[in-house]
Amino acid sequence: MNSFSSDNSSRGKATRRGVSVAVSALGAMLGVFLVCVSTFSQGSQGTIQGTVFDQTGGAVAGATVTVIDVARGLTRTLTSDGAGEYVTPNVIPGTYTVRTTAKGFRTVEHTGVLVEVGQTIRVDLVVQPGEQTQTITVTGEVPEIDTTDATLGGTVSNQAILALPLNGRNFQRLLQLRPGVVTQPGAGAGDASTNGRRTGNDLLLVEGIAEIGPSNGTMTLNSVYRTGDANSLLPIDAIQEFNTQQDSKAEYGWRDGSVVNVGVKSGTNSLHGTAYAFGRNATATDANNFFTPGQPTPATVEQFGATAGGHIIKDKLFWFLGYEGLRTTLTNPVLDVIPTDVSTGDPTFSMVDACIAIGRAKVNPLSAQLAGLPAGSCVPQPASPTFENLFPFTTNTNRQGNFAPNLVTTGPLNNGFIKGDYVLGPHHHLSGLYFVSKSFQNVNYDNQQLLPQWEANVPSNVQMYNGAWTWTPSSSWVNDARAGYAYLFAKTLSADTNMIPSNPWPSGYGFNTGVTNPRYGGLPASFVDTVSYLRGKHAFKFGFDFVDVVYDNNAYNRANGRIKFKNLTDFLSGKPKSGTILVGDPNVYARAHWFAGFAQDDWRVTPRLTLNLGLRWEYNGAPVERNNYEGTFNPSVDPATTFAVQQVGPGAPIHSMYNADHRDFSPRLGVAWDVRGNGKTVPASV
Repeated sequence: MNSFSSDNSSRGKATRRGVSVAVSALGAMLGVFLVCVSTFSQGSQGTIQGTVFDQTGGAVAGATVTVIDVARGLTRTLTSDGAGEYVTPNVIPGTYTVRTTAKGFRTVEHTGVLVEVGQTIRVDLVVQPGEQTQTITVTGEVPEIDTTDATLGGTVSNQAILALPLNGRNFQRLLQLRPGVVTQPGAGAGDASTNGRRTGNDLLLVEGIAEIGPSNGTMTLNSVYRTGDANSLLPIDAIQEFNTQQDSKAEYGWRDGSVVNVGVKSGTNSLHGTAYAFGRNATATDANNFFTPGQPTPATVEQFGATAGGHIIKDKLFWFLGYEGLRTTLTNPVLDVIPTDVSTGDPTFSMVDACIAIGRAKVNPLSAQLAGLPAGSCVPQPASPTFENLFPFTTNTNRQGNFAPNLVTTGPLNNGFIKGDYVLGPHHHLSGLYFVSKSFQNVNYDNQQLLPQWEANVPSNVQMYNGAWTWTPSSSWVNDARAGYAYLFAKTLSADTNMIPSNPWPSGYGFNTGVTNPRYGGLPASFVDTVSYLRGKHAFKFGFDFVDVVYDNNAYNRANGRIKFKNLTDFLSGKPKSGTILVGDPNVYARAHWFAGFAQDDWRVTPRLTLNLGLRWEYNGAPVERNNYEGTFNPSVDPATTFAVQQVGPGAPIHSMYNADHRDFSPRLGVAWDVRGNGKTVPASV
C-alpha cells in the first residue's frame, strides 16, 4: 500500500498511477459487491451490539433500537431479530445513547456508552411492562470488559494519548503501553516487537487502510528514514484513539504481530479544537557533555500545531483539520579518530610519519592531493580555495588524532490533514481523509562522516488518501467499502551532489569516479470491502482485501565506487586492498498483487459464552520485475556450463523469485466466557 526505498547515495521519486486506475479498481470492487455481497473490516471504527430482554429474561423480538451519536446528532435505527439480538457495526468512536422501545413496554435507554477504536461494546437492554411514554434511563452499567471477544489487546484512550508525556509526539512510542509490545532502546519508533516476534511485523491501519512499505515491510506512516524519530507524523491531537490486537479475528492479516488500528477524529456539531507549543533548549537545560568540557551538546527542539473541527450542516456534514510543525537542530557528540597531521613516531597513525616511512617521492600523486601534501613535503596543509585536503586539519586537536566533527542535523517537518464526514441519510455515511507530510533533513547518518559536504540532504514527501462508504440497508446487513492510496517519495543526496568529482578543486575532487544521478521510489494501493450480517445469535462478517504493490526503484548504490586500504602507508602508496563499483542497469520496476478473503462468525452460544470462529485466506503474489531485470541463484544448474545466477520473470529461465502459496488458510478460534455473569471475569482462549 505504500513504498519505501533507501540508498545512501541515491535520489528517489515515486511514480503515480492515474486517477482512472483508482476509479476502475473501485468500480471493480463495487461490481464484486453487487455480485456476491463482499466486504471490509471496521478498522478505525467500533461496534455496539446486544440483546433486548424482558424482565423474565426472555428475548424480545421486533423491538426498535435507536443508537444515537451524542456529539453529532446522528441516529441509526434497528429492529431486534427473532433472538432479540441487534448489532450496530462501523460506528464512529465517541459517546452514544442506546434506546429501545417495544409495544407494551416502557422505553429504556443507556446513556454515556463510550465506543473506542476497534472496540465492541455490548449493551443489553431489559424492558419493563408499561407505557412507552415512560422512560427508564440506565447509566454506568456497560461492562468495561468485552465479554464476547477472545482477541488480546486493548485501546489507548484519547485521554491517555493527550495526557502522557511524549517526547517527539509520535504515537507509536505509546504502543509499549500494551502488554507484549516492546521497542529496542535507541531504535526507531516503528521498530517494535510483539510477543517475541520479529521487529517491524506489526500491521498499521489508519482509518482502516493498511500502511505497508513493500521494500522493507514496515510502516510507511510515522516511519524512520535515515535518522531521527520519523520523517512523517500523524499529529497526536488528530488521533481519536488507537487500538492494538493480537491473535486477531479473520478480518485481519498480512502481518503476524500486533494489528494497530488508528482512528482520526471527526468534526461534531460544536466547534472544538486545540493549540499547543513545546520547546527544548539544551544550552539552558542539559548537563555538560563529557567530551566537550564546559558545554552541553547543542540541541534545540520546537514542536507546535493546532487542530479544529465543527459542522457545515448540522447533523449531516462535518469537518476536522489540523497542522503540526517540528524544528530540530541536533549536534552529534561522537569523537572520530583520524590520521594526525603531526609526527608521533607511528606510521600507521600519523600522516607525517607514514609519508616519511615510504619516502615523499613514492607517494601516489592522487593520494598526496587528497591528503593535502604539498610537493616535496610530508607536512599536510589545510584546504584552501586553491589547495585540496579532504582530511580535517587536526594540528589543533591532539596527538592521539581525536576529532569531533560537530556535524549538525536539522529536521524541519510539516504535517497537515483534513477529514470530512457526510451523512446522506439514515442508511449512508461517507467519509474522506487527506494527510500530507513534508520534511527536509540535513543529516549526519554515519558517525564516520567528518565534514559537512559529506552529510546527506533528505527530502521526503508522504501523502495518504482514503475514503469510506458505510451502507446500512437494513437492521441485519451493513456494508463498509474503503479505498486508500499511500504515497512516499524520499531521496538521499550528498551535500556535495553537485560537485562532479572529475572537476578541479574546489568544484570537484580532481579525479573521475563515473558518478551518476541515482533515483528510486514506489507506491502501492489498497482496496477493501466488508459485509456484516446479523442472524439470531450469529454475527457474521465476511470480506475481500486487495493490495496492489508498485515499487519503482532507480537505485545506484555505490555508483561512485568504494575503495578500501589496508593501512595509512598503503593509502599514500596508492595500493588499495579492495574496490567496488556498480555497473549495469540498476532500474527495477517491481509489481505484486496480494489478495485475501475472510469469513467470521461471532456465535453467542449462551448469554455468557461466545465463540469467535473465523477463516482467512491470503495470497501474496511473488513480485515480478516489469522488464525481467531481476536475477537469483539457481542451485540446480551445472556451474561448468551455465551461470548459477539467472534471470527471473515470465519467459526467463526462472519464472519467479519464489512459488506463491495458494493454500495459505488461517483458521481462527476464540472462546470468551463470562464466568460469573457480571462482566468482570472473562478468561479468553485463542
